[in-house]
Amino acid sequence: MMNSRTVLVTGAAAGIGAALAEALAGSGHTVIGLDLVRCDVAGAESLVCDLADADAIDAAIEALPGTVDAIASVAGIPGTHAPARVLAVNLLAPRRLITGVLPRMRPGGAVVTVASVAAHRSVVPPAGITALLAARTFGDIDAWLGEYPLTGSQAYDTSKHALVRWTQLLAAELLSSGIRALSISPGPVETGILTDFAATMGQVAIDRSAATVGRHARPSEIAAVISFALSDAASWVNGIDIPVEGGLFAARAAAPGGTT
Repeated sequence: MMNSRTVLVTGAAAGIGAALAEALAGSGHTVIGLDLVRCDVAGAESLVCDLADADAIDAAIEALPGTVDAIASVAGIPGTHAPARVLAVNLLAPRRLITGVLPRMRPGGAVVTVASVAAHRSVVPPAGITALLAARTFGDIDAWLGEYPLTGSQAYDTSKHALVRWTQLLAAELLSSGIRALSISPGPVETGILTDFAATMGQVAIDRSAATVGRHARPSEIAAVISFALSDAASWVNGIDIPVEGGLFAARAAAPGGTT
């Protein structure tokens, strides 16, 4: 458990973010739930922000209290959106928000970004990921997509791959500050956007994942891992990605000729 802290949770209006905000608020933490729509979780303060809008992100940062102890960047959009928007919301937005909030954080703080096991599906070579991490604006994203054209689904996979990499680099950068950074990569979760993933990845693939491990995850199960990662109990957990997928990778690796 964390001592009582001020925690910023993005994507707090639904799904994993709402489950996390509810758990943290219920444990006595001050929760600021940031999302495109109002967060109605009891005990959480709501901050409405369009993460596709850089100016809105900057305004949200200004609206935060002087000290923020932890950040859970949960918000993201699926590959049913246009590739440029997927990359902006899933990569540029958390990076801009987290970088802007870091000056308000103290030693002992923690940053958790939510990626996805789909990061392993990215078709972009390492040089392309490095180039993507250099992007700062929508214009940069458009230029990058001109060199690395992707579908919406491929953009989702790549956004999460790049987010994992950026979080690792952030952890290294923050070592001397006493602030940790790590990512969590869920498998399929029973949230409202699961149908979007079925549309882009195929219902057969989504069903196969559930059949392999017995079911999809519940939002509260992912939230529990994020809560742990933010807590003092995880004080020596830093700079890594934690897959939370019910044994899916293990089952695939154990299958004849299988890989993760």
